Amino acid sequence: MKNKYLKGAHLSERKFKEILKLFSEDLTATQIANISGVSRVTVNSYLKKIRMQIVKYCESVMPEPTGYPKIQHRNGHDTAVAVKSEVDRIVKPVIFGIYKADDKVFTEILPDVSRSMIQAIARGRSVLETVVTADRIRRFHGVVDLGQYRLYNLNGSSHTEHGKQLDDVDGFWGLTKHRLAKFKGLNRNTAYLHLKECEFRYNYRNEELYQVLLNLLKTHPLNLS
Repeated sequence: MKNKYLKGAHLSERKFKEILKLFSEDLTATQIANISGVSRVTVNSYLKKIRMQIVKYCESVMPEPTGYPKIQHRNGHDTAVAVKSEVDRIVKPVIFGIYKADDKVFTEILPDVSRSMIQAIARGRSVLETVVTADRIRRFHGVVDLGQYRLYNLNGSSHTEHGKQLDDVDGFWGLTKHRLAKFKGLNRNTAYLHLKECEFRYNYRNEELYQVLLNLLKTHPLNLS
């Protein structure tokens, strides 16, 4: 069946666009399945692939951090949060940094940062003896502890820019907190997918998201094989 947005699809282009439209309106998989008449299993499969394509796009436009390597994530696998080579395990809970660049908000999961490290830095204490230095964490304008649903604003920018950046950090976190609350507990394996989806939605909040997604998937169609 020909579908320029979904290679190898057994679903018509019209039906897929209906699912994409409902996704852009931020409906749940259950709601989309009920409205579209497509099974929830199939809808979940498509939504995961859409989110993975969003992740790839967000990573492709993310600025390279100055002086620090970008943490690599295995977005093609179920375990969405990967650890750096020098980290023996993923530190719980999920912690991510937020920063603004080029009028967009970007996020990065920090698998080697602990809750105690964030709290120490937020109080102005040094954590230079840890794997991640205070300077590295402070390059973010905010850090979120998803275990406590708490945002820590960090003074990582100049005084003249700081207010506007914090407004965007707070705005992004408000959107993200509201969206993630719908899931009533976020699975660690899909945390990265949902985080990047929130980033994408926030950065294109003033545009028609459905059209943005159509353009993205027309250029980079999904592949079911």
